[in-house]
Amino acid sequence: MSNMWWMVLLLFGLAIALLLLSLRERRKSGLPDAQVIYADTDLWQRVPETLVDHRLGLVGKPDYVMRTGQGSLIPVEVKTGRTPDNPYDSHRLQLMAYGLLIHANYGQMPEYGLLHYSDKDFRVDFTPELERQLLNTLEEIRLIEKQNEAPTRSHNISTRCRSCGYRGICDQKME
Repeated sequence: MSNMWWMVLLLFGLAIALLLLSLRERRKSGLPDAQVIYADTDLWQRVPETLVDHRLGLVGKPDYVMRTGQGSLIPVEVKTGRTPDNPYDSHRLQLMAYGLLIHANYGQMPEYGLLHYSDKDFRVDFTPELERQLLNTLEEIRLIEKQNEAPTRSHNISTRCRSCGYRGICDQKME
């Protein structure tokens, strides 16, 4: 009988250790203390549907959407690679697009989103100025698409050139 108690104590200790490890990893992640309601991964749930805003012609899948205890929604975009001193404009615009998609699909406009890099997190406030910048960028993209020609680009990095979405029509591509 005493062997059984040792086993119970051992399992209880293991459960406590795993809980503490999980809490430590959660703190290190930089994610808010919130419930994950959307995750573009099949680790926790079936991969959810793509978010769509037909009015703006936007579609996308944020890495995570978190719901705080107060009910606020927060999109989180996880980035790999080198952590910049400040978030890239393209990352800020991507996060703003996710904010608008959340508004269209959940009926609630997030106040901000989070960019999570390997060793630093950035809070991006969803301001009217950032939204205007996104809408102007979307308009420019649509004009380029209507012209059916590639925009002038910097072609200093051959790997970027090889994976560019305009490669099929580009007359500036690197060989």
